[in-house]
Amino acid sequence: MTRLLLSFLLATMLQSAFAQNRDIETLKQLNQDKLNTLPKKDAATLSKLLADDYVYIDSRGIKWKKTDFLYLLSISETISVNIDSSEVRILADNVGVLTAYTTFVMKNGIKEIIGHNCYQDIYVKRNDKWMAVATHMNLLNAK
Repeated sequence: MTRLLLSFLLATMLQSAFAQNRDIETLKQLNQDKLNTLPKKDAATLSKLLADDYVYIDSRGIKWKKTDFLYLLSISETISVNIDSSEVRILADNVGVLTAYTTFVMKNGIKEIIGHNCYQDIYVKRNDKWMAVATHMNLLNAK
């Protein structure tokens, strides 16, 4: 009986660890997908990755709703965004936090701006689908 109970507990722990690793990889991929939309100005794809109640807080502390963020996408001139590092923590079965550092190149008129930022995305799993519900971004530098 003890062996059966131990086997069950071990199987449950392994299944939980496997699910958590799968969720971590899913959130890293969603982050990459989100960044891929920026140079392409792909609002349709970005809209699917963001929850309807999504909130973005920019480096100046200004809070933007999902529709505002999609508008920012349409007027920004992002040339590239590369992930320098990222880390995901699964806080509950349906809540994850991604912290990432990126290097980006944007265009301001004819001038290219190279910069670095860090941000945290909060993801929630709704109807078995992960969606970003909030981002807080910090600009580290830009030249």
